[in-house]
Amino acid sequence: MDNERSVAPVDVPAGAAAGPATAAEASGAEREHHPGKLVSAGFQASLFLAFLGVWTALLPATGITLALRVNQIDPDGKAAGLSLVLGVGAFVALVAQNVFGVLSDRTTSRFGMRKPWIASGMVTGAASLLLLASADSIPLLVLAWALTQLTFNALIAGLNPVIPDQVPKRQLGRVSGLMGITQVLAGVGGALLAQLFLPNLTAAMLIPGLFMLVFVTVFLRVLKDRRAKREDLPPFSLLTLLKAFWTSPREAPDFALAWISRLMVMFGNMTLANYQLFFLLDRFGYTEDNVGPAVLLLTVINAVTAIPTSIVFGRISDRLGRRKIFVLVSAVVLSVAHIVAGFAPNFATFVASSVIAGFAMGAYLSVDQALVAEVLPSRTDVAKDMAVLHLANVLPQTLVPVTAPLFLMIGGGSSNYPALFLGGAVIAIVGAIANQFIRSVR
Repeated sequence: MDNERSVAPVDVPAGAAAGPATAAEASGAEREHHPGKLVSAGFQASLFLAFLGVWTALLPATGITLALRVNQIDPDGKAAGLSLVLGVGAFVALVAQNVFGVLSDRTTSRFGMRKPWIASGMVTGAASLLLLASADSIPLLVLAWALTQLTFNALIAGLNPVIPDQVPKRQLGRVSGLMGITQVLAGVGGALLAQLFLPNLTAAMLIPGLFMLVFVTVFLRVLKDRRAKREDLPPFSLLTLLKAFWTSPREAPDFALAWISRLMVMFGNMTLANYQLFFLLDRFGYTEDNVGPAVLLLTVINAVTAIPTSIVFGRISDRLGRRKIFVLVSAVVLSVAHIVAGFAPNFATFVASSVIAGFAMGAYLSVDQALVAEVLPSRTDVAKDMAVLHLANVLPQTLVPVTAPLFLMIGGGSSNYPALFLGGAVIAIVGAIANQFIRSVR
Protein backbone atom coordinates (compact mmCIF):
# COMPACT_ATOMS: atom_id res chain seq x y z
CA MET A 1 0.00 0.00 0.00
CA ASP A 2 1.67 3.18 -1.15
CA ASN A 3 0.81 6.27 0.82
CA GLU A 4 4.09 8.07 0.30
CA ARG A 5 3.65 11.72 -0.62
CA SER A 6 5.55 13.67 -3.23
CA VAL A 7 7.30 16.88 -2.28
CA ALA A 8 4.88 19.79 -2.57
CA PRO A 9 5.15 23.47 -1.66
CA VAL A 10 3.60 24.59 1.57
CA ASP A 11 0.22 26.23 1.08
CA VAL A 12 0.10 28.74 3.96
CA PRO A 13 -3.51 29.74 4.68
CA ALA A 14 -4.46 33.39 4.88
CA GLY A 15 -3.97 34.60 8.39
CA ALA A 16 -1.49 31.88 9.33
CA ALA A 17 0.70 32.61 12.31
CA ALA A 18 3.77 34.72 11.71
CA GLY A 19 7.07 34.19 13.45
CA PRO A 20 8.64 30.84 14.36
CA ALA A 21 5.74 28.65 13.24
CA THR A 22 5.64 30.23 9.78
CA ALA A 23 9.38 29.97 9.47
CA ALA A 24 9.17 26.29 10.31
CA GLU A 25 6.49 25.83 7.68
CA ALA A 26 8.73 27.38 5.11
CA SER A 27 11.61 25.04 5.93
CA GLY A 28 12.59 22.25 3.61
CA ALA A 29 11.64 19.68 6.22
CA GLU A 30 8.08 20.95 6.38
CA ARG A 31 7.74 21.10 2.59
CA GLU A 32 8.76 17.48 2.48
CA HIS A 33 5.99 16.55 4.88
CA HIS A 34 3.22 18.55 3.22
CA PRO A 35 0.70 16.07 1.74
CA GLY A 36 0.78 15.99 -2.04
CA LYS A 37 0.15 12.50 -3.42
CA LEU A 38 -3.26 10.88 -3.04
CA VAL A 39 -3.55 8.39 -0.20
CA SER A 40 -4.47 4.86 -1.18
CA ALA A 41 -7.74 3.04 -0.52
CA GLY A 42 -5.83 0.68 1.77
CA PHE A 43 -4.58 3.59 3.86
CA GLN A 44 -8.09 5.03 4.11
CA ALA A 45 -9.55 1.65 5.10
CA SER A 46 -6.93 1.04 7.80
CA LEU A 47 -7.38 4.55 9.26
CA PHE A 48 -11.15 4.05 9.21
CA LEU A 49 -10.83 0.78 11.12
CA ALA A 50 -8.42 2.33 13.62
CA PHE A 51 -10.90 5.10 14.49
CA LEU A 52 -13.75 2.60 14.52
CA GLY A 53 -11.84 0.36 16.94
CA VAL A 54 -11.08 3.23 19.30
CA TRP A 55 -14.68 4.45 19.46
CA THR A 56 -16.07 0.91 19.74
CA ALA A 57 -13.89 0.35 22.81
CA LEU A 58 -14.71 3.73 24.37
CA LEU A 59 -18.33 4.66 23.60
CA PRO A 60 -20.18 1.66 25.12
CA ALA A 61 -18.52 2.45 28.45
CA THR A 62 -19.81 6.03 28.47
CA GLY A 63 -23.36 4.99 27.66
CA ILE A 64 -23.92 1.48 29.03
CA THR A 65 -21.27 -0.53 30.86
CA LEU A 66 -20.05 2.15 33.28
CA ALA A 67 -23.58 2.85 34.46
CA LEU A 68 -24.19 -0.86 34.99
CA ARG A 69 -20.94 -1.26 36.96
CA VAL A 70 -21.84 1.70 39.18
CA ASN A 71 -25.28 0.18 39.75
CA GLN A 72 -23.63 -3.10 40.81
CA ILE A 73 -21.26 -1.37 43.23
CA ASP A 74 -23.62 1.22 44.75
CA PRO A 75 -27.26 0.80 43.67
CA ASP A 76 -28.56 3.35 46.20
CA GLY A 77 -26.14 6.09 45.17
CA LYS A 78 -25.82 5.21 41.50
CA ALA A 79 -26.71 8.67 40.14
CA ALA A 80 -24.15 10.48 42.26
CA GLY A 81 -21.57 7.73 41.70
CA LEU A 82 -21.93 7.82 37.92
CA SER A 83 -21.74 11.63 37.88
CA LEU A 84 -18.49 11.47 39.86
CA VAL A 85 -16.95 8.84 37.57
CA LEU A 86 -17.94 10.63 34.36
CA GLY A 87 -17.12 14.10 35.70
CA VAL A 88 -13.55 13.23 36.68
CA GLY A 89 -13.07 11.37 33.41
CA ALA A 90 -14.38 14.32 31.38
CA PHE A 91 -11.95 16.70 33.10
CA VAL A 92 -9.02 14.37 32.39
CA ALA A 93 -10.08 14.06 28.74
CA LEU A 94 -10.42 17.83 28.42
CA VAL A 95 -6.83 18.38 29.55
CA ALA A 96 -5.11 15.26 28.24
CA GLN A 97 -5.74 15.52 24.51
CA ASN A 98 -4.37 19.05 24.30
CA VAL A 99 -1.23 18.21 26.29
CA PHE A 100 -0.60 15.03 24.31
CA GLY A 101 -1.23 16.96 21.10
CA VAL A 102 1.56 19.40 21.91
CA LEU A 103 3.92 16.56 22.84
CA SER A 104 3.05 14.68 19.65
CA ASP A 105 3.99 17.70 17.54
CA ARG A 106 7.36 17.80 19.32
CA THR A 107 8.14 14.06 19.10
CA THR A 108 11.39 13.39 17.25
CA SER A 109 11.38 9.60 17.51
CA ARG A 110 12.87 7.62 14.66
CA PHE A 111 9.46 5.91 14.41
CA GLY A 112 7.77 9.22 13.61
CA MET A 113 5.69 11.90 15.36
CA ARG A 114 2.40 10.06 15.75
CA LYS A 115 3.25 6.36 15.98
CA PRO A 116 4.72 6.48 19.52
CA TRP A 117 1.53 8.05 20.88
CA ILE A 118 -0.78 5.76 18.93
CA ALA A 119 1.12 2.65 20.02
CA SER A 120 1.55 3.64 23.67
CA GLY A 121 -2.05 4.83 23.89
CA MET A 122 -3.26 1.55 22.41
CA VAL A 123 -1.34 -0.61 24.90
CA THR A 124 -2.02 1.48 28.01
CA GLY A 125 -5.64 1.95 26.91
CA ALA A 126 -6.13 -1.81 26.81
CA ALA A 127 -4.55 -2.09 30.27
CA SER A 128 -6.89 0.63 31.56
CA LEU A 129 -9.88 -1.33 30.28
CA LEU A 130 -8.64 -4.32 32.29
CA LEU A 131 -8.54 -2.19 35.43
CA LEU A 132 -11.97 -0.78 34.60
CA ALA A 133 -13.45 -4.25 34.20
CA SER A 134 -12.06 -5.38 37.58
CA ALA A 135 -12.95 -2.25 39.61
CA ASP A 136 -15.09 -3.16 42.63
CA SER A 137 -15.47 0.22 44.36
CA ILE A 138 -16.43 3.74 43.29
CA PRO A 139 -12.98 5.23 44.07
CA LEU A 140 -11.28 2.49 42.04
CA LEU A 141 -13.80 3.01 39.23
CA VAL A 142 -13.06 6.74 39.24
CA LEU A 143 -9.33 6.00 38.97
CA ALA A 144 -9.83 3.38 36.25
CA TRP A 145 -12.05 5.61 34.10
CA ALA A 146 -9.67 8.56 34.55
CA LEU A 147 -6.79 6.36 33.36
CA THR A 148 -8.92 5.11 30.46
CA GLN A 149 -9.61 8.69 29.38
CA LEU A 150 -5.95 9.61 29.82
CA THR A 151 -4.62 6.72 27.74
CA PHE A 152 -7.26 6.82 25.02
CA ASN A 153 -6.72 10.56 24.60
CA ALA A 154 -3.03 9.90 24.03
CA LEU A 155 -4.09 7.48 21.30
CA ILE A 156 -6.60 9.93 19.81
CA ALA A 157 -4.05 12.77 19.96
CA GLY A 158 -1.87 10.62 17.70
CA LEU A 159 -4.68 9.61 15.33
CA ASN A 160 -6.40 12.98 14.86
CA PRO A 161 -3.48 14.74 13.12
CA VAL A 162 -3.06 11.90 10.62
CA ILE A 163 -5.64 13.39 8.24
CA PRO A 164 -4.03 16.84 7.91
CA ASP A 165 -0.59 15.18 8.03
CA GLN A 166 -1.21 12.67 5.26
CA VAL A 167 -4.26 13.58 3.17
CA PRO A 168 -3.99 16.12 0.32
CA LYS A 169 -6.54 18.88 -0.10
CA ARG A 170 -8.40 17.20 -2.94
CA GLN A 171 -9.18 14.16 -0.74
CA LEU A 172 -9.95 15.94 2.54
CA GLY A 173 -13.74 15.85 2.19
CA ARG A 174 -13.85 12.18 1.24
CA VAL A 175 -11.53 11.01 4.02
CA SER A 176 -13.07 13.30 6.63
CA GLY A 177 -16.49 11.94 5.71
CA LEU A 178 -15.30 8.37 6.22
CA MET A 179 -13.73 9.15 9.58
CA GLY A 180 -16.77 11.16 10.64
CA ILE A 181 -19.07 8.15 10.49
CA THR A 182 -16.88 6.00 12.74
CA GLN A 183 -18.39 7.42 15.93
CA VAL A 184 -21.89 6.90 14.59
CA LEU A 185 -21.15 3.29 13.65
CA ALA A 186 -19.34 2.64 16.93
CA GLY A 187 -22.20 4.13 18.93
CA VAL A 188 -24.66 1.65 17.45
CA GLY A 189 -22.26 -1.28 16.93
CA GLY A 190 -20.66 -0.87 20.34
CA ALA A 191 -24.04 -0.85 22.04
CA LEU A 192 -25.09 -4.01 20.19
CA LEU A 193 -21.75 -5.65 21.00
CA ALA A 194 -22.16 -4.81 24.68
CA GLN A 195 -25.68 -6.21 24.68
CA LEU A 196 -24.35 -9.43 23.15
CA PHE A 197 -22.13 -10.12 26.17
CA LEU A 198 -24.33 -8.74 28.95
CA PRO A 199 -24.88 -9.54 31.79
CA ASN A 200 -21.16 -10.45 31.72
CA LEU A 201 -19.87 -6.90 32.25
CA THR A 202 -16.23 -7.94 32.16
CA ALA A 203 -16.61 -9.36 28.65
CA ALA A 204 -18.75 -6.40 27.56
CA MET A 205 -15.92 -4.03 28.55
CA LEU A 206 -12.96 -6.06 27.28
CA ILE A 207 -14.12 -7.58 23.96
CA PRO A 208 -14.49 -4.14 22.28
CA GLY A 209 -10.93 -3.44 23.46
CA LEU A 210 -9.70 -6.44 21.48
CA PHE A 211 -11.15 -4.94 18.30
CA MET A 212 -9.26 -1.74 19.12
CA LEU A 213 -5.97 -3.61 19.56
CA VAL A 214 -6.31 -5.44 16.25
CA PHE A 215 -7.46 -2.48 14.13
CA VAL A 216 -4.95 0.02 15.52
CA THR A 217 -2.09 -2.47 15.13
CA VAL A 218 -2.99 -2.91 11.46
CA PHE A 219 -2.96 0.85 10.95
CA LEU A 220 0.43 1.21 12.65
CA ARG A 221 1.85 -1.21 10.08
CA VAL A 222 0.36 0.82 7.22
CA LEU A 223 1.22 4.33 8.46
CA LYS A 224 4.36 5.94 7.05
CA ASP A 225 4.63 8.62 9.66
CA ARG A 226 5.93 12.16 9.54
CA ARG A 227 9.26 12.69 11.26
CA ALA A 228 10.32 15.89 12.99
CA LYS A 229 13.86 17.18 13.47
CA ARG A 230 14.84 18.55 16.86
CA GLU A 231 16.59 21.54 15.31
CA ASP A 232 13.35 22.61 13.56
CA LEU A 233 11.42 22.85 16.84
CA PRO A 234 11.25 25.92 19.11
CA PRO A 235 12.57 25.51 22.68
CA PHE A 236 10.22 23.74 25.09
CA SER A 237 8.91 25.49 28.21
CA LEU A 238 5.96 25.44 30.57
CA LEU A 239 4.41 28.11 28.37
CA THR A 240 4.39 25.56 25.54
CA LEU A 241 1.99 23.35 27.55
CA LEU A 242 -0.18 26.32 28.50
CA LYS A 243 -0.45 27.22 24.82
CA ALA A 244 -1.84 23.74 24.22
CA PHE A 245 -5.26 25.22 25.00
CA TRP A 246 -4.98 28.33 22.87
CA THR A 247 -4.53 29.35 19.27
CA SER A 248 -4.32 33.11 18.77
CA PRO A 249 -7.32 34.49 16.81
CA ARG A 250 -5.18 37.46 15.78
CA GLU A 251 -2.53 35.25 14.22
CA ALA A 252 -4.97 32.64 12.84
CA PRO A 253 -8.33 34.37 12.21
CA ASP A 254 -9.68 31.68 9.86
CA PHE A 255 -9.01 28.94 12.39
CA ALA A 256 -10.66 31.06 15.08
CA LEU A 257 -13.77 31.48 12.93
CA ALA A 258 -13.85 27.73 12.23
CA TRP A 259 -13.56 27.06 15.99
CA ILE A 260 -16.38 29.46 16.89
CA SER A 261 -18.53 28.04 14.13
CA ARG A 262 -17.98 24.45 15.28
CA LEU A 263 -18.72 25.40 18.90
CA MET A 264 -22.03 27.03 18.00
CA VAL A 265 -23.24 24.36 15.57
CA MET A 266 -22.41 21.59 18.04
CA PHE A 267 -24.16 23.55 20.79
CA GLY A 268 -27.26 23.79 18.64
CA ASN A 269 -27.18 20.10 17.79
CA MET A 270 -26.84 19.06 21.43
CA THR A 271 -29.94 20.94 22.53
CA LEU A 272 -31.97 18.41 20.55
CA ALA A 273 -29.74 15.35 20.98
CA ASN A 274 -29.30 15.70 24.76
CA TYR A 275 -32.91 16.47 25.62
CA GLN A 276 -34.84 14.19 23.29
CA LEU A 277 -35.35 11.58 26.03
CA PHE A 278 -36.91 14.11 28.40
CA PHE A 279 -39.04 15.42 25.53
CA LEU A 280 -40.40 11.94 24.89
CA LEU A 281 -41.19 11.46 28.58
CA ASP A 282 -42.91 14.84 28.97
CA ARG A 283 -44.79 15.12 25.67
CA PHE A 284 -45.70 11.68 24.36
CA GLY A 285 -46.47 9.75 27.51
CA TYR A 286 -43.41 7.51 27.53
CA THR A 287 -42.15 6.15 30.84
CA GLU A 288 -38.73 5.00 32.01
CA ASP A 289 -39.89 1.44 31.38
CA ASN A 290 -40.75 1.86 27.70
CA VAL A 291 -38.69 4.84 26.48
CA GLY A 292 -35.58 2.70 25.78
CA PRO A 293 -36.76 1.20 22.47
CA ALA A 294 -37.84 4.64 21.26
CA VAL A 295 -34.41 6.12 21.99
CA LEU A 296 -32.70 3.15 20.32
CA LEU A 297 -34.85 3.66 17.23
CA LEU A 298 -33.87 7.33 17.08
CA THR A 299 -30.19 6.40 17.50
CA VAL A 300 -30.33 3.90 14.65
CA ILE A 301 -32.18 6.39 12.45
CA ASN A 302 -29.53 9.00 13.16
CA ALA A 303 -26.79 6.56 12.14
CA VAL A 304 -28.55 5.34 9.00
CA THR A 305 -29.18 8.88 7.76
CA ALA A 306 -25.85 10.43 8.76
CA ILE A 307 -23.61 7.83 7.13
CA PRO A 308 -24.58 8.27 3.45
CA THR A 309 -24.67 12.07 3.58
CA SER A 310 -21.28 12.16 5.30
CA ILE A 311 -19.72 10.12 2.50
CA VAL A 312 -21.59 11.73 -0.40
CA PHE A 313 -21.21 15.37 0.59
CA GLY A 314 -17.57 14.89 1.53
CA ARG A 315 -16.92 13.69 -2.02
CA ILE A 316 -19.02 16.45 -3.59
CA SER A 317 -17.19 19.14 -1.64
CA ASP A 318 -13.87 17.69 -2.83
CA ARG A 319 -15.05 17.64 -6.43
CA LEU A 320 -16.34 21.23 -6.35
CA GLY A 321 -13.54 22.54 -4.16
CA ARG A 322 -16.10 24.26 -1.94
CA ARG A 323 -16.75 23.82 1.79
CA LYS A 324 -18.52 26.85 3.28
CA ILE A 325 -21.78 26.61 1.36
CA PHE A 326 -22.26 23.02 2.57
CA VAL A 327 -21.64 24.06 6.17
CA LEU A 328 -24.29 26.78 5.86
CA VAL A 329 -26.90 24.63 4.15
CA SER A 330 -26.45 21.73 6.57
CA ALA A 331 -26.85 24.09 9.56
CA VAL A 332 -30.05 25.49 8.05
CA VAL A 333 -31.41 21.97 7.51
CA LEU A 334 -30.43 21.08 11.09
CA SER A 335 -32.42 24.09 12.25
CA VAL A 336 -35.45 22.85 10.31
CA ALA A 337 -35.12 19.57 12.22
CA HIS A 338 -35.18 21.49 15.51
CA ILE A 339 -38.33 23.35 14.51
CA VAL A 340 -40.09 20.15 13.45
CA ALA A 341 -39.07 18.49 16.73
CA GLY A 342 -40.10 21.39 18.93
CA PHE A 343 -43.64 21.46 17.55
CA ALA A 344 -44.02 17.72 16.87
CA PRO A 345 -47.60 16.67 17.72
CA ASN A 346 -46.72 12.97 17.86
CA PHE A 347 -43.82 10.52 17.91
CA ALA A 348 -43.95 9.91 14.15
CA THR A 349 -43.29 13.60 13.49
CA PHE A 350 -40.45 13.55 16.01
CA VAL A 351 -38.95 10.60 14.13
CA ALA A 352 -39.13 12.69 10.94
CA SER A 353 -37.17 15.43 12.70
CA SER A 354 -34.52 12.88 13.65
CA VAL A 355 -34.23 11.83 10.00
CA ILE A 356 -33.70 15.45 8.95
CA ALA A 357 -31.16 16.04 11.73
CA GLY A 358 -29.21 12.91 10.78
CA PHE A 359 -28.92 13.96 7.15
CA ALA A 360 -27.83 17.45 8.19
CA MET A 361 -25.19 16.41 10.73
CA GLY A 362 -23.71 13.80 8.41
CA ALA A 363 -23.12 16.43 5.75
CA TYR A 364 -21.94 19.02 8.25
CA LEU A 365 -19.37 16.93 10.09
CA SER A 366 -17.63 15.60 6.97
CA VAL A 367 -17.35 18.95 5.19
CA ASP A 368 -16.52 21.02 8.26
CA GLN A 369 -13.74 18.61 9.27
CA ALA A 370 -12.24 18.99 5.79
CA LEU A 371 -12.53 22.78 6.07
CA VAL A 372 -10.76 22.78 9.44
CA ALA A 373 -7.90 20.71 7.99
CA GLU A 374 -7.41 23.46 5.39
CA VAL A 375 -7.26 26.33 7.90
CA LEU A 376 -4.90 24.83 10.47
CA PRO A 377 -2.54 27.65 11.44
CA SER A 378 0.74 25.75 11.25
CA ARG A 379 2.01 22.46 9.85
CA THR A 380 4.32 22.26 12.88
CA ASP A 381 1.48 22.25 15.45
CA VAL A 382 -1.11 20.06 13.76
CA ALA A 383 -1.87 17.84 16.76
CA LYS A 384 -2.05 20.81 19.14
CA ASP A 385 -4.46 22.71 16.91
CA MET A 386 -6.62 19.62 16.34
CA ALA A 387 -6.82 19.30 20.13
CA VAL A 388 -7.85 22.96 20.42
CA LEU A 389 -10.60 22.20 17.90
CA HIS A 390 -11.58 19.25 20.10
CA LEU A 391 -12.50 21.79 22.79
CA ALA A 392 -15.20 23.14 20.48
CA ASN A 393 -16.73 19.64 20.44
CA VAL A 394 -16.42 19.12 24.20
CA LEU A 395 -17.42 22.50 25.66
CA PRO A 396 -21.05 22.31 24.46
CA GLN A 397 -21.42 19.19 26.62
CA THR A 398 -20.94 21.53 29.60
CA LEU A 399 -22.57 24.67 28.20
CA VAL A 400 -25.84 23.08 27.04
CA PRO A 401 -26.86 21.62 30.45
CA VAL A 402 -26.04 24.98 32.08
CA THR A 403 -28.04 27.13 29.65
CA ALA A 404 -30.88 24.74 28.73
CA PRO A 405 -32.91 25.47 31.90
CA LEU A 406 -33.02 29.17 30.91
CA PHE A 407 -34.76 28.26 27.64
CA LEU A 408 -36.99 25.66 29.27
CA MET A 409 -38.26 28.22 31.81
CA ILE A 410 -39.34 30.76 29.19
CA GLY A 411 -43.05 31.47 29.66
CA GLY A 412 -43.11 29.86 33.10
CA GLY A 413 -42.72 26.22 34.04
CA SER A 414 -39.70 24.11 33.13
CA SER A 415 -40.59 22.27 29.93
CA ASN A 416 -40.64 24.81 27.08
CA TYR A 417 -38.94 22.47 24.62
CA PRO A 418 -39.90 24.53 21.54
CA ALA A 419 -37.94 27.45 23.03
CA LEU A 420 -34.93 25.20 23.74
CA PHE A 421 -34.90 23.63 20.28
CA LEU A 422 -35.50 26.97 18.52
CA GLY A 423 -32.72 28.54 20.56
CA GLY A 424 -30.40 25.74 19.46
CA ALA A 425 -31.48 26.26 15.85
CA VAL A 426 -30.68 29.98 15.94
CA ILE A 427 -27.29 29.40 17.57
CA ALA A 428 -26.39 26.77 14.95
CA ILE A 429 -27.28 29.12 12.08
CA VAL A 430 -25.27 31.97 13.60
CA GLY A 431 -22.33 29.59 13.88
CA ALA A 432 -22.66 28.60 10.22
CA ILE A 433 -22.82 32.28 9.22
CA ALA A 434 -19.58 32.91 11.13
CA ASN A 435 -18.03 30.15 9.03
CA GLN A 436 -18.80 32.09 5.85
CA PHE A 437 -16.31 34.83 6.83
CA ILE A 438 -13.39 32.41 6.50
CA ARG A 439 -11.23 33.80 3.72
CA SER A 440 -8.76 31.07 2.80
CA VAL A 441 -11.36 28.40 1.91
CA ARG A 442 -14.17 28.63 -0.64
